[in-house]
Amino acid sequence: MSTVADIVDLRRLLAEQFPQAHPAFVSQSGPRGVPTGVLALDRLLGGGLSIGDTTELVSDGPGSGSAQVIHALLRQVVVDGRFLALVDGRDSFDVDSEDSDTLSRLLWVRCSRADEALKATDILLRDRNFPLVVLDLRLNPATELRKIPANVWHRFRRLLEHHGSTLLVVTPHQVVSSPASRIRISSALRMDALNQSPETILSQLNFERLRGVETPGFSTASGLG
Repeated sequence: MSTVADIVDLRRLLAEQFPQAHPAFVSQSGPRGVPTGVLALDRLLGGGLSIGDTTELVSDGPGSGSAQVIHALLRQVVVDGRFLALVDGRDSFDVDSEDSDTLSRLLWVRCSRADEALKATDILLRDRNFPLVVLDLRLNPATELRKIPANVWHRFRRLLEHHGSTLLVVTPHQVVSSPASRIRISSALRMDALNQSPETILSQLNFERLRGVETPGFSTASGLG
């Protein structure tokens, strides 16, 4: 993703494969968040991911459930008739878990390092083809994450504000500088989760708000189980 040819090819791919991906998720009179498809998470977020800003989802342990959250978000995007761009920091997304119709709504950018993933995210946010971008850095090593300059998040925030886009960053610990909301997955999945339905798996997840606006009627921790 570091060469001019890579950037040109990606922009051409976006324009050709996703010509209708530009419209925003909601009108000005609609909800102020992008639903994730996970009720407990949406409750803490006051309806969904912040439009025009960044939400950080901290997933700090094995089997914490962040992959299931991404899959739930993808399925929600399909229900809404929209598109999702997933920048996969360690090429870990399980495409076999989704059917072809669902995957047709996904742009999967496969990276092997955090710096590659950040460059790809920058391109997507500038190109405006996708109003929703997920940057998954959960499996990237700490040595890579520590090298991310703070001004990267500031630049992303300016792009998001300007275009009215939404960014979800999944991290193993707090990485993003001043996100609109920071939520931590505060539970771990049981060993038998592999044999359970996606709905059952999601019902076992609990979330804790670390940063963000307090929503009337909800506590700082929420879960479905």
